[in-house]
Amino acid sequence: MNTDLLYRHVCAYETVSRDEFENFLNLFKPVHLKKGEHLYLAGRVPKYASFIISGCLRQYTLDEQGAEQIVQFYDQASWVGEVDSMITKKPTNMNLQALEDCELLCITGDDMCHAMEKTAWLQHYTIQNNYADQAKILDETNRLKRSSPEASYLEFLSLRPSLVLRIPQQYIANFLGIRKETLSRIRNRVARRQFVDRSQL
Repeated sequence: MNTDLLYRHVCAYETVSRDEFENFLNLFKPVHLKKGEHLYLAGRVPKYASFIISGCLRQYTLDEQGAEQIVQFYDQASWVGEVDSMITKKPTNMNLQALEDCELLCITGDDMCHAMEKTAWLQHYTIQNNYADQAKILDETNRLKRSSPEASYLEFLSLRPSLVLRIPQQYIANFLGIRKETLSRIRNRVARRQFVDRSQL
């Protein structure tokens, strides 16, 4: 498993020696999820906060009728986990499922809290990374949800181009809040316009 990915991610926020990082890395457990497997389920307290080495996961909720609503997609070099749920020991209402075979580095909430109490650089890294992640997710979600269906899809295509061919169409439609058939028509229109534009070059 490529743990250097986590080291580079940490070093983007904090200057950390390799020895310091290795001490932190020893707290992690490598986890391999098969496509379709869940890391955690609603109604339970998640055990781990996880850094994604490879693969893609979807976070979703279920309403009272059992209908899914996708909240976010997470892929390589992202942190994912219900930290509030782990700290308070209250069950989450989120589900996290692998859309591809995934490699994760997982750390328990207790281990992360204990490490942060002893390690200044880890406190700084966690605060900065959480702030950056939350700001990015909020901005992305607001930009997608306030637009027309076609504009939302084009925005998603611009923001997450690597995911468009990796995620089933029905999941993208669910995330954007539109019907699968609507997304199919939008994709066809976009493809036709791109074809016309290329033919005019």
